[in-house]
Amino acid sequence: MTESVKVVSIRKHFPGVEVLKGISFSLEKGKIYGLVGENGAGKSTLVKILMGIHQPDGGEIFIGGKTARVKDPSQARYTFRMDTVFQERALIPQLSVAENIFLDKLDEFYEKGLINQTKLQSHAKKALREVGLDIDITLPAREFSEGEKSLIELSKALSRDPEILILDEMTAPLESSVVNNLFKIMRRLRERGKTLVFISHRLEEIFKICDDIIVLKDGNLEGIIDNNWEEDPVSIRKKVIGMMTGTEKGLSFPEKTGLKLKGEVVFSLKDVKNRWLRDVSLEVRKGEIVALAGLRGQGQSNLLRTIAGLLPQEDGEIYISGKKIEINSPKDAISNGIFYISDKRDEEELWLSLNVWLNISLASIDNRTRLGFIKRNEDKRAVEKMVLRLRIETPSLAQLVKNLSGGNRQKVVLGKYLLARPKILIVDQPAMGLDVATKGEIYHLLRRLSTEGIPTLAVLTDLEEVVNLPDRLLVMREGQIVKEFSEEKMDEEELLDSYYG
Repeated sequence: MTESVKVVSIRKHFPGVEVLKGISFSLEKGKIYGLVGENGAGKSTLVKILMGIHQPDGGEIFIGGKTARVKDPSQARYTFRMDTVFQERALIPQLSVAENIFLDKLDEFYEKGLINQTKLQSHAKKALREVGLDIDITLPAREFSEGEKSLIELSKALSRDPEILILDEMTAPLESSVVNNLFKIMRRLRERGKTLVFISHRLEEIFKICDDIIVLKDGNLEGIIDNNWEEDPVSIRKKVIGMMTGTEKGLSFPEKTGLKLKGEVVFSLKDVKNRWLRDVSLEVRKGEIVALAGLRGQGQSNLLRTIAGLLPQEDGEIYISGKKIEINSPKDAISNGIFYISDKRDEEELWLSLNVWLNISLASIDNRTRLGFIKRNEDKRAVEKMVLRLRIETPSLAQLVKNLSGGNRQKVVLGKYLLARPKILIVDQPAMGLDVATKGEIYHLLRRLSTEGIPTLAVLTDLEEVVNLPDRLLVMREGQIVKEFSEEKMDEEELLDSYYG
């Protein structure tokens, strides 16, 4: 087959961190490549170098057999025919879907100084048909779910007809039926001779769709594996995980202890309702991890945001340790010891342009001030202890959070709230987009916190998490809790049946 991309000895370092250490490999036309590795392995940096967002400190890139010095994303897209659907959304919320899809080509739709909306919308509908999405293209992008936004991003990339397409964790917010449709699109592109690079921490997706698997570890290329998943799934899984982590272990879940501890009720709801919820009642006890599960969009995330004061509560009661409380704003929730961790980590939880120290410190800085002045040494010691406790990999507290891996960013978020000493954590998909090893760390951390007196109410979507992590599982459908599971080993068939009713 014809070589489409070749990278030779690509190196990149950021202050205090060598991210890529001389990576070399080739990609052929008409193939789908999986790119895997733990958070911090160098995947995102490699993609950003290919797209011209970062410049390499050494090495060469060849596209179509010719040397390519990619200066910016525009050159990557229009000169080298290479495009990426990034994990971080690039849509402008206020603009319509149609305008977002053709944002960098709107001049093609101008007639007499005005955009020809009929022509623009006709092209946008055609672009969305390519990804199987039927939505109102005149509505602003903010009106749609994360999964729909992912497909809008994909249609935007496909409208530019790239020869090389990189999909960076775009399946994280998608339901399985939508993922299966995405795989059909990927296979169709492969048949047309396109080169695809697919990044996902869901290894089953990698095994299902990819021809070859590129494995990175600590900035090095560990190897490229010919994917014969259908012939020998056990060996392939062990080999890939072994190369990624240095071991052959899969996801590691802590022992379920909440039901054994049977602690006091720390948090409870009684008949909570609003436009998204229907008479939701639940309890979370000391020592417990309780999960909300079900098909996406059934009220799980909206329940957490209601508890956090981000959505209005129209009726019902909320209790902390038996005391009724009123929550009309996030400030009310926080003052009562309820700390909410959003699944939109980079958008809603972190100041990416600030350093690790400030990100962890700011939520609880009042605890380390006197007469209006910050006790700087005390503040630094508190943050340093949290960095050590959570094993956050950073060269210093001065490192900008945007330069950390996804897993370490998530630990910074957890550190920020743990320093504020919450009574309960409510967490939306705590391990979404993280690698196998970091997921295991997050699971064990949540268990340790629960047994130390900080229980967790979490939205979970991956079936393996749902079955293995929580002490109790509450299935939501159409805004209400329809079934509870509390068995040590949950029946997957019964569980999925409860999703669909």
